[in-house]
Amino acid sequence: ARAKGLSSRRTLVVHVLRNALNPVVTLLGLQMGTLLGGTVLVEYVFNWPGLSTPLLRAVEGRDYPMVVGIILTISVLFLLINLCVELLHAAIDPRVQHA
Repeated sequence: ARAKGLSSRRTLVVHVLRNALNPVVTLLGLQMGTLLGGTVLVEYVFNWPGLSTPLLRAVEGRDYPMVVGIILTISVLFLLINLCVELLHAAIDPRVQHA
């Protein structure tokens, strides 16, 4: 690309960054899922309000509908994160759309 006359900046953005961004987006999606799974423990340890307090109270009180509802909420958030990652992959690299 440099030999064809593109600037260094344009070459970096178009050719290098687009190809290097796919693994970064994948790892960010995986890390977001891990962080989402670890929030219950962190909220419990640091006594922060969040989903962990009602979840732990529901488990201790054997309130199964509440447990299922909170776990369903966490699962839907995880699926939305994965959907966003897949849509970003399709926007970054058009070849992924045909796979």
